Amino acid sequence: MSEINPADAPPVAKPPHEWEIQTFALMVAAGCAAGLGILLLVSDLAVRAYLLTGGADGVSALVAWILDNGDAISALYLMLGFGYLIGFFIWRRRTRALLDSVGEANSPALWHWTVGAWYLGLFTSFMIRANNPAGTPAQTPLTFGHDTSSQAEQFASWLAWDAAQIGARLIGLTFLLIAVWQIRTQVRERVAASGVIFRIRDIAPRPSAVPLPAAARPVPVGAQPSGLPMADEDFWGRVAALATGRRAEVAMLETTDGLARRWLVVPESGDLGVVRSTVAPGAVVTAFPESPDAGETKGFSPRPAEEYHGFLEDTESGAVWYQSVKPNRVGAFLARARRARRWALYPADSPEALTAVVPWSH
Repeated sequence: MSEINPADAPPVAKPPHEWEIQTFALMVAAGCAAGLGILLLVSDLAVRAYLLTGGADGVSALVAWILDNGDAISALYLMLGFGYLIGFFIWRRRTRALLDSVGEANSPALWHWTVGAWYLGLFTSFMIRANNPAGTPAQTPLTFGHDTSSQAEQFASWLAWDAAQIGARLIGLTFLLIAVWQIRTQVRERVAASGVIFRIRDIAPRPSAVPLPAAARPVPVGAQPSGLPMADEDFWGRVAALATGRRAEVAMLETTDGLARRWLVVPESGDLGVVRSTVAPGAVVTAFPESPDAGETKGFSPRPAEEYHGFLEDTESGAVWYQSVKPNRVGAFLARARRARRWALYPADSPEALTAVVPWSH
Protein backbone atom coordinates (compact mmCIF):
# COMPACT_ATOMS: atom_id res chain seq x y z
CA MET A 1 0.00 0.00 0.00
CA SER A 2 1.41 3.35 -0.99
CA GLU A 3 1.81 6.00 1.67
CA ILE A 4 0.00 9.33 1.45
CA ASN A 5 2.24 12.33 1.31
CA PRO A 6 1.04 14.78 4.04
CA ALA A 7 1.71 17.64 1.65
CA ASP A 8 -0.84 16.18 -0.78
CA ALA A 9 -3.48 15.52 1.87
CA PRO A 10 -6.53 17.79 1.74
CA PRO A 11 -6.57 20.55 4.37
CA VAL A 12 -8.74 19.98 7.44
CA ALA A 13 -11.36 22.66 7.93
CA LYS A 14 -11.08 24.36 11.33
CA PRO A 15 -13.10 27.06 13.11
CA PRO A 16 -11.75 30.62 12.91
CA HIS A 17 -8.92 31.65 15.23
CA GLU A 18 -11.15 34.34 16.75
CA TRP A 19 -13.71 31.76 17.83
CA GLU A 20 -11.03 29.50 19.31
CA ILE A 21 -9.63 32.45 21.29
CA GLN A 22 -13.09 33.37 22.60
CA THR A 23 -13.65 29.75 23.63
CA PHE A 24 -10.34 29.64 25.48
CA ALA A 25 -11.05 32.98 27.20
CA LEU A 26 -14.44 31.70 28.39
CA MET A 27 -12.86 28.55 29.83
CA VAL A 28 -10.14 30.59 31.55
CA ALA A 29 -12.72 32.92 33.13
CA ALA A 30 -14.78 29.98 34.38
CA GLY A 31 -11.65 28.21 35.64
CA CYS A 32 -10.42 31.29 37.52
CA ALA A 33 -13.87 31.78 39.06
CA ALA A 34 -13.81 28.16 40.18
CA GLY A 35 -10.37 28.65 41.76
CA LEU A 36 -11.52 31.72 43.70
CA GLY A 37 -14.69 29.90 44.70
CA ILE A 38 -12.60 27.10 46.19
CA LEU A 39 -10.66 29.65 48.26
CA LEU A 40 -13.89 31.19 49.56
CA LEU A 41 -15.33 27.76 50.32
CA VAL A 42 -12.21 26.79 52.26
CA SER A 43 -12.33 30.02 54.27
CA ASP A 44 -16.05 29.55 55.08
CA LEU A 45 -15.50 26.02 56.34
CA ALA A 46 -12.34 26.93 58.26
CA VAL A 47 -13.92 29.92 60.04
CA ARG A 48 -17.02 27.89 60.82
CA ALA A 49 -14.87 25.16 62.37
CA TYR A 50 -13.03 27.85 64.36
CA LEU A 51 -16.29 29.16 65.78
CA LEU A 52 -17.75 25.79 66.62
CA THR A 53 -14.58 24.67 68.45
CA GLY A 54 -14.10 27.96 70.26
CA GLY A 55 -10.88 28.64 68.36
CA ALA A 56 -9.15 25.63 69.86
CA ASP A 57 -7.22 24.83 66.68
CA GLY A 58 -6.75 28.41 65.46
CA VAL A 59 -6.65 29.20 61.73
CA SER A 60 -4.01 28.32 59.17
CA ALA A 61 -1.82 30.88 57.43
CA LEU A 62 -3.75 30.28 54.18
CA VAL A 63 -7.12 30.93 55.81
CA ALA A 64 -5.71 34.02 57.55
CA TRP A 65 -4.50 35.34 54.18
CA ILE A 66 -7.90 34.67 52.60
CA LEU A 67 -9.63 36.53 55.43
CA ASP A 68 -7.22 39.46 55.16
CA ASN A 69 -7.93 39.71 51.41
CA GLY A 70 -11.54 38.58 51.53
CA ASP A 71 -13.02 41.76 50.08
CA ALA A 72 -10.71 41.71 47.05
CA ILE A 73 -11.24 37.99 46.45
CA SER A 74 -15.02 38.34 46.75
CA ALA A 75 -15.08 41.33 44.37
CA LEU A 76 -12.96 39.49 41.80
CA TYR A 77 -15.11 36.39 42.20
CA LEU A 78 -18.23 38.47 41.55
CA MET A 79 -16.68 40.13 38.47
CA LEU A 80 -15.63 36.80 37.02
CA GLY A 81 -19.12 35.45 37.72
CA PHE A 82 -20.73 38.18 35.64
CA GLY A 83 -17.92 37.80 33.06
CA TYR A 84 -18.36 34.10 32.34
CA LEU A 85 -22.16 34.34 32.55
CA ILE A 86 -22.39 37.12 29.95
CA GLY A 87 -19.46 35.66 28.00
CA PHE A 88 -21.18 32.28 27.65
CA PHE A 89 -24.27 33.73 25.97
CA ILE A 90 -22.17 35.93 23.64
CA TRP A 91 -19.97 32.93 22.79
CA ARG A 92 -23.00 30.76 22.16
CA ARG A 93 -24.53 33.35 19.83
CA ARG A 94 -21.29 33.54 17.84
CA THR A 95 -21.08 29.76 17.78
CA ARG A 96 -24.60 29.63 16.33
CA ALA A 97 -23.59 32.13 13.64
CA LEU A 98 -20.49 30.03 12.87
CA LEU A 99 -22.56 26.88 12.45
CA ASP A 100 -25.11 28.74 10.31
CA SER A 101 -22.32 29.80 7.96
CA VAL A 102 -21.39 26.16 7.29
CA GLY A 103 -24.98 25.08 6.68
CA GLU A 104 -25.64 23.79 10.21
CA ALA A 105 -28.62 25.94 11.16
CA ASN A 106 -30.26 24.85 14.45
CA SER A 107 -27.45 22.37 14.90
CA PRO A 108 -27.53 20.03 17.94
CA ALA A 109 -23.82 20.79 18.30
CA LEU A 110 -24.85 23.92 20.23
CA TRP A 111 -26.18 21.82 23.08
CA HIS A 112 -24.80 19.37 25.62
CA TRP A 113 -26.58 18.01 28.66
CA THR A 114 -24.00 19.64 30.93
CA VAL A 115 -25.36 23.07 29.93
CA GLY A 116 -28.63 22.14 31.64
CA ALA A 117 -26.69 20.87 34.65
CA TRP A 118 -24.88 24.22 34.85
CA TYR A 119 -28.20 26.08 34.74
CA LEU A 120 -29.44 23.86 37.57
CA GLY A 121 -26.32 24.56 39.62
CA LEU A 122 -26.76 28.32 39.17
CA PHE A 123 -30.44 28.15 40.09
CA THR A 124 -29.65 26.06 43.18
CA SER A 125 -27.01 28.52 44.36
CA PHE A 126 -29.42 31.46 43.99
CA MET A 127 -32.15 29.59 45.88
CA ILE A 128 -29.76 28.75 48.73
CA ARG A 129 -28.71 32.39 49.00
CA ALA A 130 -32.29 33.62 48.95
CA ASN A 131 -33.38 31.14 51.64
CA ASN A 132 -30.44 31.53 54.03
CA PRO A 133 -32.23 31.80 57.42
CA ALA A 134 -29.18 33.40 59.02
CA GLY A 135 -29.60 36.55 56.95
CA THR A 136 -26.46 38.36 55.76
CA PRO A 137 -23.00 38.94 57.29
CA ALA A 138 -24.06 42.50 58.15
CA GLN A 139 -26.84 41.05 60.32
CA THR A 140 -24.46 38.65 62.05
CA PRO A 141 -21.45 40.76 63.16
CA LEU A 142 -18.50 38.85 64.55
CA THR A 143 -15.33 39.88 66.32
CA PHE A 144 -12.95 37.04 67.05
CA GLY A 145 -12.46 36.64 70.78
CA HIS A 146 -15.26 39.08 71.72
CA ASP A 147 -18.34 37.41 70.31
CA THR A 148 -21.16 35.86 72.31
CA SER A 149 -22.10 32.22 71.92
CA SER A 150 -25.33 33.12 70.12
CA GLN A 151 -23.49 35.43 67.71
CA ALA A 152 -20.96 32.72 66.91
CA GLU A 153 -23.65 30.14 66.31
CA GLN A 154 -25.61 32.52 64.10
CA PHE A 155 -22.58 33.39 62.05
CA ALA A 156 -21.54 29.72 61.82
CA SER A 157 -25.01 28.98 60.46
CA TRP A 158 -24.62 31.72 57.86
CA LEU A 159 -21.22 30.33 56.86
CA ALA A 160 -22.71 26.86 56.39
CA TRP A 161 -25.36 28.23 54.03
CA ASP A 162 -22.78 30.37 52.22
CA ALA A 163 -20.52 27.34 51.80
CA ALA A 164 -23.46 25.36 50.41
CA GLN A 165 -24.18 28.18 47.95
CA ILE A 166 -20.54 28.32 46.80
CA GLY A 167 -20.45 24.52 46.56
CA ALA A 168 -23.52 24.48 44.30
CA ARG A 169 -21.95 27.16 42.11
CA LEU A 170 -18.67 25.23 41.91
CA ILE A 171 -20.53 22.13 40.79
CA GLY A 172 -22.25 24.25 38.17
CA LEU A 173 -18.91 25.69 37.01
CA THR A 174 -17.56 22.18 36.62
CA PHE A 175 -20.46 21.35 34.33
CA LEU A 176 -19.93 24.63 32.45
CA LEU A 177 -16.29 23.79 31.71
CA ILE A 178 -17.31 20.33 30.51
CA ALA A 179 -20.08 21.87 28.38
CA VAL A 180 -17.79 24.38 26.65
CA TRP A 181 -15.20 21.66 26.03
CA GLN A 182 -17.78 19.28 24.55
CA ILE A 183 -19.48 21.95 22.43
CA ARG A 184 -16.09 23.04 21.11
CA THR A 185 -15.35 19.45 20.10
CA GLN A 186 -18.76 19.12 18.42
CA VAL A 187 -18.35 22.40 16.54
CA ARG A 188 -14.89 21.40 15.33
CA GLU A 189 -16.34 18.14 13.99
CA ARG A 190 -19.17 19.96 12.19
CA VAL A 191 -16.79 22.47 10.61
CA ALA A 192 -14.41 19.70 9.53
CA ALA A 193 -17.28 17.75 7.98
CA SER A 194 -18.50 20.85 6.11
CA GLY A 195 -15.14 21.41 4.43
CA VAL A 196 -15.43 25.19 4.89
CA ILE A 197 -11.90 26.46 5.48
CA PHE A 198 -12.13 29.68 7.49
CA ARG A 199 -8.36 29.99 7.91
CA ILE A 200 -7.23 30.97 4.45
CA ARG A 201 -3.63 29.99 5.17
CA ASP A 202 -4.84 26.41 5.66
CA ILE A 203 -5.75 26.21 1.97
CA ALA A 204 -2.54 24.48 0.97
CA PRO A 205 -1.53 24.98 -2.66
CA ARG A 206 -1.80 21.63 -4.42
CA PRO A 207 0.70 20.70 -7.14
CA SER A 208 -2.16 20.28 -9.62
CA ALA A 209 -3.57 23.70 -8.85
CA VAL A 210 -0.47 25.85 -8.96
CA PRO A 211 1.17 26.11 -12.38
CA LEU A 212 4.91 25.88 -12.68
CA PRO A 213 6.88 29.01 -13.48
CA ALA A 214 6.79 29.78 -17.19
CA ALA A 215 10.47 28.95 -17.71
CA ALA A 216 10.05 25.51 -16.14
CA ARG A 217 7.18 24.34 -18.31
CA PRO A 218 7.72 22.36 -21.49
CA VAL A 219 5.93 23.67 -24.54
CA PRO A 220 3.13 21.14 -25.22
CA VAL A 221 2.62 19.80 -28.67
CA GLY A 222 -0.77 20.50 -30.16
CA ALA A 223 -3.08 23.21 -31.32
CA GLN A 224 -3.88 26.32 -29.35
CA PRO A 225 -7.34 26.47 -27.71
CA SER A 226 -9.80 27.37 -30.42
CA GLY A 227 -12.44 30.06 -30.27
CA LEU A 228 -10.38 32.49 -28.22
CA PRO A 229 -8.36 35.48 -29.41
CA MET A 230 -4.63 35.69 -28.95
CA ALA A 231 -3.15 37.73 -26.14
CA ASP A 232 -1.60 40.29 -28.45
CA GLU A 233 -0.48 43.84 -27.69
CA ASP A 234 -4.02 45.13 -28.14
CA PHE A 235 -5.31 42.68 -25.53
CA TRP A 236 -2.64 43.62 -23.00
CA GLY A 237 -3.34 47.29 -23.70
CA ARG A 238 -6.99 46.79 -22.79
CA VAL A 239 -6.00 44.94 -19.61
CA ALA A 240 -3.72 47.81 -18.60
CA ALA A 241 -6.52 50.27 -19.34
CA LEU A 242 -8.79 48.40 -16.92
CA ALA A 243 -6.34 48.99 -14.09
CA THR A 244 -5.44 52.58 -14.91
CA GLY A 245 -9.05 53.50 -15.66
CA ARG A 246 -10.30 52.22 -12.33
CA ARG A 247 -7.13 53.23 -10.46
CA ALA A 248 -7.24 49.87 -8.77
CA GLU A 249 -5.61 46.46 -9.09
CA VAL A 250 -7.21 44.01 -11.47
CA ALA A 251 -7.44 40.27 -10.90
CA MET A 252 -6.29 38.07 -13.79
CA LEU A 253 -6.92 34.34 -13.84
CA GLU A 254 -4.39 32.07 -15.54
CA THR A 255 -5.66 28.64 -16.61
CA THR A 256 -3.31 25.97 -17.88
CA ASP A 257 -4.15 22.47 -19.10
CA GLY A 258 -7.83 23.32 -18.66
CA LEU A 259 -7.77 22.69 -14.91
CA ALA A 260 -4.83 24.31 -13.15
CA ARG A 261 -5.65 27.89 -12.15
CA ARG A 262 -3.97 30.68 -10.25
CA TRP A 263 -4.51 34.39 -9.76
CA LEU A 264 -2.22 37.13 -11.01
CA VAL A 265 -2.67 40.75 -9.97
CA VAL A 266 -2.31 43.64 -12.42
CA PRO A 267 -1.14 46.75 -10.52
CA GLU A 268 -3.20 49.93 -10.68
CA SER A 269 -0.34 51.55 -12.62
CA GLY A 270 -1.08 49.16 -15.49
CA ASP A 271 2.53 47.92 -15.56
CA LEU A 272 2.30 44.43 -17.08
CA GLY A 273 5.98 43.54 -16.99
CA VAL A 274 5.76 41.06 -14.12
CA VAL A 275 2.45 39.57 -15.24
CA ARG A 276 3.52 38.99 -18.85
CA SER A 277 6.80 37.42 -17.81
CA THR A 278 4.95 35.07 -15.43
CA VAL A 279 2.14 33.69 -17.59
CA ALA A 280 2.78 30.36 -19.28
CA PRO A 281 2.76 29.85 -23.06
CA GLY A 282 -0.58 28.40 -24.12
CA ALA A 283 -2.35 29.54 -20.96
CA VAL A 284 -5.79 31.11 -21.07
CA VAL A 285 -5.76 34.44 -19.24
CA THR A 286 -8.91 36.23 -18.08
CA ALA A 287 -8.96 39.74 -16.63
CA PHE A 288 -12.01 40.76 -14.62
CA PRO A 289 -12.93 44.45 -14.51
CA GLU A 290 -14.19 44.35 -10.90
CA SER A 291 -11.33 44.77 -8.44
CA PRO A 292 -11.04 42.50 -5.38
CA ASP A 293 -13.05 43.94 -2.50
CA ALA A 294 -11.95 44.62 1.07
CA GLY A 295 -15.53 45.27 2.23
CA GLU A 296 -18.07 43.20 4.08
CA THR A 297 -19.69 40.15 2.51
CA LYS A 298 -23.03 40.76 4.21
CA GLY A 299 -25.77 41.34 1.68
CA PHE A 300 -23.63 40.25 -1.27
CA SER A 301 -25.46 38.21 -3.88
CA PRO A 302 -23.60 37.16 -7.05
CA ARG A 303 -25.10 37.06 -10.51
CA PRO A 304 -26.55 33.57 -11.21
CA ALA A 305 -23.97 31.31 -12.84
CA GLU A 306 -23.10 27.64 -13.03
CA GLU A 307 -19.65 28.22 -11.54
CA TYR A 308 -17.67 31.03 -9.95
CA HIS A 309 -13.98 31.87 -9.61
CA GLY A 310 -13.17 32.76 -6.02
CA PHE A 311 -10.37 35.19 -5.11
CA LEU A 312 -9.04 35.21 -1.53
CA GLU A 313 -6.12 37.24 -0.19
CA ASP A 314 -4.70 36.20 3.18
CA THR A 315 -4.78 38.92 5.83
CA GLU A 316 -1.37 38.12 7.32
CA SER A 317 0.80 36.86 4.47
CA GLY A 318 -0.87 38.58 1.52
CA ALA A 319 -0.88 35.27 -0.39
CA VAL A 320 -3.63 34.96 -3.01
CA TRP A 321 -5.65 31.76 -3.32
CA TYR A 322 -7.95 30.48 -6.05
CA GLN A 323 -11.11 28.54 -5.31
CA SER A 324 -13.68 27.10 -7.68
CA VAL A 325 -17.12 27.78 -6.21
CA LYS A 326 -20.37 26.07 -7.16
CA PRO A 327 -23.69 27.91 -6.57
CA ASN A 328 -24.54 25.77 -3.54
CA ARG A 329 -21.19 26.69 -1.91
CA VAL A 330 -21.42 30.46 -2.30
CA GLY A 331 -22.45 30.87 1.34
CA ALA A 332 -19.48 28.86 2.54
CA PHE A 333 -17.12 30.90 0.37
CA LEU A 334 -18.51 34.19 1.73
CA ALA A 335 -18.06 32.91 5.28
CA ARG A 336 -14.41 32.31 4.48
CA ALA A 337 -14.11 35.65 2.67
CA ARG A 338 -15.11 37.54 5.82
CA ARG A 339 -11.67 36.72 7.20
CA ALA A 340 -9.74 37.66 4.06
CA ARG A 341 -7.96 40.94 3.43
CA ARG A 342 -9.61 41.12 0.00
CA TRP A 343 -11.98 38.83 -1.82
CA ALA A 344 -13.92 38.54 -5.05
CA LEU A 345 -16.36 36.12 -6.66
CA TYR A 346 -16.46 36.22 -10.45
CA PRO A 347 -18.97 34.32 -12.62
CA ALA A 348 -17.06 31.92 -14.84
CA ASP A 349 -19.02 33.15 -17.87
CA SER A 350 -18.72 36.86 -17.08
CA PRO A 351 -19.39 38.81 -20.30
CA GLU A 352 -17.35 41.79 -19.05
CA ALA A 353 -14.15 39.77 -18.64
CA LEU A 354 -11.30 40.01 -21.15
CA THR A 355 -10.12 36.55 -22.20
CA ALA A 356 -7.31 35.49 -24.52
CA VAL A 357 -4.76 32.74 -25.13
CA VAL A 358 -1.06 33.40 -24.56
CA PRO A 359 0.89 32.41 -27.73
CA TRP A 360 3.42 29.60 -27.40
CA SER A 361 6.12 32.06 -28.25
CA HIS A 362 5.40 35.29 -26.39
